[in-house]
Amino acid sequence: MKLDKDIGISLGFLAGTTFGSGVAFLFRLQSYGVMGSVAIFGMIGAIAGLVIAKSRHRMNG
Repeated sequence: MKLDKDIGISLGFLAGTTFGSGVAFLFRLQSYGVMGSVAIFGMIGAIAGLVIAKSRHRMNG
C-alpha cells in the first residue's frame, strides 16, 4: 500500500485524536478541555501525516 497524502492525513488525524483523548483522560479534563485537546492534537496529527506522506513521496521518487 502506498502512502499518499489522503492516507497520511487520515492516519495522522486518527493518531492525533487518539493521543488527544488519552491526554485529556490522564489530566482528567472536563468536556471543553477534552474537545479542545482532541481537536488540537487531531489537527497536529493531520498536518504531521501530510508532511510525512509528502516527504516519503519525495524520497521514493
